Amino acid sequence: MAILGVTLAGCASGPAETATDGTDGDSAANVYEFQANGIEPSEEITIRVPDDLREAMGADADGMVVDQIAVTGHDLGNAKVCAADLAITYMDGQPDALVSAGSDAGQRSQAEEALLERSEASSIDEIVTEVDEIIADGEERGLTAQQIAENIQMFAGIQGTFYTDGATGQEVVDGYLSGGSEGETTNAGIITKALGLTASKEPNALSDFDESAPEAGTYIADDFSAVTVVGDCAASASDPDNAIEIELPSVDADGKSDTTATVQLSVMTDGTIGVAGEVDGFMRDANDSWIAS
Repeated sequence: MAILGVTLAGCASGPAETATDGTDGDSAANVYEFQANGIEPSEEITIRVPDDLREAMGADADGMVVDQIAVTGHDLGNAKVCAADLAITYMDGQPDALVSAGSDAGQRSQAEEALLERSEASSIDEIVTEVDEIIADGEERGLTAQQIAENIQMFAGIQGTFYTDGATGQEVVDGYLSGGSEGETTNAGIITKALGLTASKEPNALSDFDESAPEAGTYIADDFSAVTVVGDCAASASDPDNAIEIELPSVDADGKSDTTATVQLSVMTDGTIGVAGEVDGFMRDANDSWIAS
């Protein structure tokens, strides 16, 4: 992943370069398109993957989930936490494809494919049968649960932590393919996780955001187009230690999700935002053209 700009936007020596067409009226100085020298801090910043990078990405650009994100500093008048409002414009067919890829069924499908490739089995049923045989053999030989788990990991490629005394092959395989998680992930959770804003915790509803008593967290609208992120205040517009990190996700033709780029937002108490970013697999050359890295 190529880091664009050794210093963050708050330390940029001059205004951003002219933005590509399609800024919808945004000031070019406030549009962050992963310029090498960044852009000046502002209370409103638009983040987008530039047209020339999309062209360099080729077919991979078709999997982009987000077209652009308009970020506005949210002045809370609070020295303890700061906030940024994100207005997200999605690409055609999104975020539906992302939700499908991130659903429990989608994640299980990807895990099944990886397990089959690693084990060289022809089907999941074949792996279940193999695990049942390993369990039966272990029990017959008087092996401990840990020893049986180690054999499952060695011969079937399944992490042994999913085996406990009395478990069947189907239970072990199901536990592994579901990642050991409990409960289903909501669509809002899938989107905020893909954006890098939440990990295991579900986001809050945007309607629950209380400006008078703000609590750290991620708040998302019912239609997923608006997000408010509340977190630590940055000491400056170039403070990476207290930045909000946002990932721009993508979904390929096989339904697998990935990350196109990552952006760091340093939000100050007065709503000023500094921005820096990295693009996965590409960098700018000395002529400011995109090349594979």
